[in-house]
Amino acid sequence: MKHDFMSHDISLPELTVRGMLLGAIITLIFTASNVYLGLKVGFDILILHSGAVISMAILRFFKDSNVLENNMVQTQASRGYLICSHLRITGLLMIGYWQNFDLLETLLLSAAVVVLGYYSLFHYMRYGYEQ
Repeated sequence: MKHDFMSHDISLPELTVRGMLLGAIITLIFTASNVYLGLKVGFDILILHSGAVISMAILRFFKDSNVLENNMVQTQASRGYLICSHLRITGLLMIGYWQNFDLLETLLLSAAVVVLGYYSLFHYMRYGYEQ
């Protein structure tokens, strides 16, 4: 069933119990695996795309699912990735692996990475939409 998502006549549910449960399960599984991989091996997997693909694959078995519900599940998975990165840093501090670090230097380096990331994103969006 195809929908015109730009129409004001259609009302599709975005926040559903099924979507919240699916998002919570995907977030829990991927966050636990990413924290383990981050602490044990030193790298992680990107939850955002994997969560979107898995939620699309599961939600397609339900007749009344839609892209807005999938978007909500994908958003939950991406927030799980953010939580995961904070848990890894906290875990490294708790087990004593990361000691004697300069907090100001780490803060400035992190801020520089965020600023450069947003600058490149806006730069890409501005020139990408012009073409």
